[in-house]
This record gives sequence, structure tokens and C-alpha cells, in this order.
Amino acid sequence: MAEIYKIKKYIQNFEDFNWSDLDLHQKTKIAYHILDISLLAKNFHRSVRNKGVINGNDKKFSKAQHDRDEISSLIIIKLTLKSFEDNPWMTLNQIIHFCKSKGGKFVELSRDTYERRVSSLCSSGEIEKIHIKELKDEDITKISHTRNFKYVYKVSREANEIHRKGEYNVAKAAPLDNFLLNMINIINTLPKNIRSELLEKIKD
Repeated sequence: MAEIYKIKKYIQNFEDFNWSDLDLHQKTKIAYHILDISLLAKNFHRSVRNKGVINGNDKKFSKAQHDRDEISSLIIIKLTLKSFEDNPWMTLNQIIHFCKSKGGKFVELSRDTYERRVSSLCSSGEIEKIHIKELKDEDITKISHTRNFKYVYKVSREANEIHRKGEYNVAKAAPLDNFLLNMINIINTLPKNIRSELLEKIKD
């Protein structure tokens, strides 16, 4: 809910701005850059899957991960962000709900598919799985108000350390400057008044 609130807070000034407010040239330019970002993102996941996270480490999850895909990457990214919060844990249901909230193909995927990805990430050492009996009551309360779950998951410290130190092979397949350039081009394509409001939001 907190994430949804933040999103609504930032887009509330643009609720009346739609595709219909753009001319054909603007729509097409924006669509082009959105597609380019999408293709870069696919390269990102493909590169991680084929090349692994970092070279020269003997840990299983640092080597080539042939089952790495968008789902696995999405789960790891979410849990890594959670590791910076007071509560780093998520239940399986919370992980599935988060992935499905992204819409598109993520909604159609079965629970078994998500369970297999989580299990694979646990086996590789990227995710830790523990029984809630090992947690304090105050920590369990932070995870969920209901206790209809037995296990919780978080990104492993070891994985975080490798990600922190590692040089991503993905940098060549999906360089960050290409993402930024596409975002700049999208903003520059928008009408001047919308562009000005967006830039103000970026300053905030």
C-alpha cells in the first residue's frame, strides 16, 4: 500500500494527461523509446542469466544461471530493496502478490511457477528461507498481521555483498546511459507544460 500511495502522490498532477493529448509524431516517438527500454530490459535479464553475476567467485549463484529470467530478477531486486528496511522478510504470498501487481504476463503465471523460482533462488544461495519460529514476535508482526504462513524469505547477506562488489556483465548488453537517454528523450517529447511539471517532480 505504501508503494501505491507514493506512486499516486507523484502522478496526481498528470491524471488528466493521456495519450489522446499527444499528436501522432509524439506518440510514435514515445512508443519507440518505451520499446527500446523494454528491449534493453530483456537484454538485462538475458545477460544475467547467461553470464552470471560476477566472475572469479566459486559460489554457485555467482556463476552462469541458466534459469535466470525476469521473474527471478524481479524477486531478487524486490528482496534486495527490502533488505534496507526494518523488515527484510517477505512471505511467499507477498512475493507472488508483488510480482502479479506488475501486470501483463506476471498475472497469468501460476503459483507453481513462482514457487519454483523462489525454490531455485533458495537453492542457489541468493535467498534465505527460515521458519517463523526462528523469528521474534515483533519481527513477525512487521511481516504480516495474520500468521497464516510458516516460512519467510529474504535476500542473503552473501548475495548482497557479491552484488555490492560485483561488476555486472549486463553493463555491455544494457548500458545505463542508454536507459537514461531514452528517458530523457521521452520527457523532451512531451508538451512543454507537462515537461516542466515533471522536471519539478524530479527536483523533489
